[in-house]
Amino acid sequence: MADSPAVRFAHLTDIHIRAEGHSWGSLGRAAVDVFEKVIERFNQDAALDFVLITGDVFDEATEPEVTLFVETIAQLEKPWHYVPGNHDGFISPRVPDALPAEEVVRRIDPRMADEPFANHSQWTREIAPGLHLIGLDSRLPDDWLGEINPGQLSWLEAQLDALRDDLVLIAVHHPLDKMGPHNDREWWEDFILQNGSEVEALLDRHPNVKLVLSGHHHVHQLRQRGPRLHINTAPLSGYPCVYRLVTVTPQGQQDAHIQIETVAAAEGELRELAHRLLLESDTAWKYNPDDLDQWVTFCSGSPDDQSYEGVL
Repeated sequence: MADSPAVRFAHLTDIHIRAEGHSWGSLGRAAVDVFEKVIERFNQDAALDFVLITGDVFDEATEPEVTLFVETIAQLEKPWHYVPGNHDGFISPRVPDALPAEEVVRRIDPRMADEPFANHSQWTREIAPGLHLIGLDSRLPDDWLGEINPGQLSWLEAQLDALRDDLVLIAVHHPLDKMGPHNDREWWEDFILQNGSEVEALLDRHPNVKLVLSGHHHVHQLRQRGPRLHINTAPLSGYPCVYRLVTVTPQGQQDAHIQIETVAAAEGELRELAHRLLLESDTAWKYNPDDLDQWVTFCSGSPDDQSYEGVL
């Protein structure tokens, strides 16, 4: 493909809007305030082409939470794309008011209402000439684990085969590969896509796939795996309360110049509250009960996880 203009987008994930209280070490009801503030920034950014949200936009998928998200996202004046997370259509006996997953997806993004993908919301969209974004649905119907089922995997292979001459970006809620040794432990292994190695083997056969963007683990990390950069972004409303700005500039037939920066979404007292909630979370205790700060540090990422510039 010939050189094309740069595409610049924001990647945010795991907003976890909650009608009341806090959950998963995130800000709960205050998440709406953080979300509204970053939407204001996006609307004022003339160079921003679109916004990508990789799931868990709310916490329990109740009517008040869905309404809060729909009303807030309506303020965004930029194109936006979304893949669902495990909380987006939450099936749990402790949340009897949760809406059915298929209804939630339609409410979030009416583009996903059409069959046959109303409850398996994968899609392919050309976001610029010669540059495609593929969204995958990694949810399981009755659990928080993730998987790309055989039908969707076959669909993905067909899409990638058809796009061999173009650059491709992948969006999926669950990360494809481990982020640390802790992911070998019980419970922690469930933060990673169950068949991530199978998906990666498919991507390895398509070196024109340049980025894989995910959330779910609430960890800020960049990892280069072969010709791809795997971007996992920390939650918008959980410490460190950030999002990423990503610029993709096609170069030549199969290469792209990638530039990534991390931007704080919350500051001051709100960020301090998010820090305290994460420090006091069950997740921090499970990571290391003798040093809760280790989980906070890991979630924040290293200096190398904050930014990137290079050609892939």
